[in-house]
Amino acid sequence: MADQTMFSQMWKAYRGIILRSIVTSFGLDFIVHDQHGGDVDTIHGVRESGTYKNPVNETAYQNRGKYNSTDYHHNDAYDSTIRLAKESHAFFDDAYVPGNRIYYGKASGLGTDRRANLDHVISAHEIHDDRGRVLAGLDGVDLANQPQNLQFTNEHLNKSMGDKSIDEYIKLREEKGNPLPPEVAEQMRLMDSEARREYERRISEEYYSSDRFLIDAGTAAVKKGIEMGLRQALGFVFIEIWCACEDEIKVLPPKSNFNDCLDAIKTGIAKGLNNTKSKYKELVSQIEQGFAAGSLSSLTTTLINIFVTTDKNTVRYIRQGYTIIVQVGNILLNNPDNLLLGDQLKAALVSLTTGASVLAGTFVGNQIAKTPIGSDEKVGGIVQNFCASMVSGLISCSLLVMIDRSKFMLALVEKMNVYGTIENEISETSNKFISIAAEIAQYDIAGFTDQVKELNLFSKHILQADNDELHEILIDMYNEYDIPLPWDGDFDSFMGNRENSLIFE
Repeated sequence: MADQTMFSQMWKAYRGIILRSIVTSFGLDFIVHDQHGGDVDTIHGVRESGTYKNPVNETAYQNRGKYNSTDYHHNDAYDSTIRLAKESHAFFDDAYVPGNRIYYGKASGLGTDRRANLDHVISAHEIHDDRGRVLAGLDGVDLANQPQNLQFTNEHLNKSMGDKSIDEYIKLREEKGNPLPPEVAEQMRLMDSEARREYERRISEEYYSSDRFLIDAGTAAVKKGIEMGLRQALGFVFIEIWCACEDEIKVLPPKSNFNDCLDAIKTGIAKGLNNTKSKYKELVSQIEQGFAAGSLSSLTTTLINIFVTTDKNTVRYIRQGYTIIVQVGNILLNNPDNLLLGDQLKAALVSLTTGASVLAGTFVGNQIAKTPIGSDEKVGGIVQNFCASMVSGLISCSLLVMIDRSKFMLALVEKMNVYGTIENEISETSNKFISIAAEIAQYDIAGFTDQVKELNLFSKHILQADNDELHEILIDMYNEYDIPLPWDGDFDSFMGNRENSLIFE
């Protein structure tokens, strides 16, 4: 019976936290729209997915125009590079074939292995159709004909490559059973790596420092923050209504009918809404925490997607993780309930525990989704949410029971509560000042001023009086302020009796 009472008390204390975490995470998560690869276009993301998040970027790609070989092979940079090679009238090193000397000219005796051709290391066709290049808004012809991307090689190798990338060409030769010599393949990969490093640097610097990217990232963060804030707010309201209805139904007398239950629910809904209004500060706090968690998760997801693509599940984990961080941070840094240090740390641990259980439930739901029943269109979503909610709830309850019953935790909280937090000390000091101010406000300031003046006058008379006058002045003060004399009758007679003693009241 004692265990049941203890569990009931624990459930009453934590039911709001547990239910809210489950409802918001698995019942209201449809409010938040997670996307594969995040919400912002990144160079890595658009190349991998072949699509854009922002329709403006998609339109720019569709309007890039058809690839024109003449534009890429007859601009000023390309032509001047060839002209310098012609005017040198000398053999020079093949960029791709170590030890091979080539010459730019039309001498018939050279052969295709010695005749020089100017090659785009990253093919012009690849650059023209590169979604990352279009996203950065850079001109393809200009990028293709940068010095790092123009290299001379022999005509035979150049023409056999066509518009394939170096990696594609090397693999093609291997598949045909005519692989390139190892030193040639290695040299080609080296030149490709150096050219791409410069190419990627220019694209990245241009795009990630642009107003378009910053605006898209900021807009996505605000949007995600609003969605998460709305999710947290609705979860708070729903749980207040749920708990109020639960309390009303529990107090129904035996043999109540269905109409009584409906009336109890109506009363519970009204009370729940009133509770929400009375707890508006906590509601605002939930919205703020949701907004902060959503915004931070969006910015983090965008940053990650610059390097790797996140799937929906990963985005959700990041979002849930930031929800935990913001909640725990609010307890530890803001301490909205002015808890003592031990209780503050315990509250943070409770929040961390429920958050971790949500992550565990989310993981289970994602694994269920991979099973045949989880992937079923009709019942798959229901099964996923049910399993995820059940796991999250069971883990939350189990860990919270452990926290509440742990002798170590109870002893730790008791010892830590000896030390008040800075906020608690400030609050106590503030309350003391308020009490003192309230007492001062009740004083009769005018009367107090008059008393000070009278006492000041008496003190002047005392300083100027001789022994006889001093006696008269002191007697007058006793009478003025109605102070009982410390002796009875004549002073000299009283003091003549050794058994008497002066009593000052």
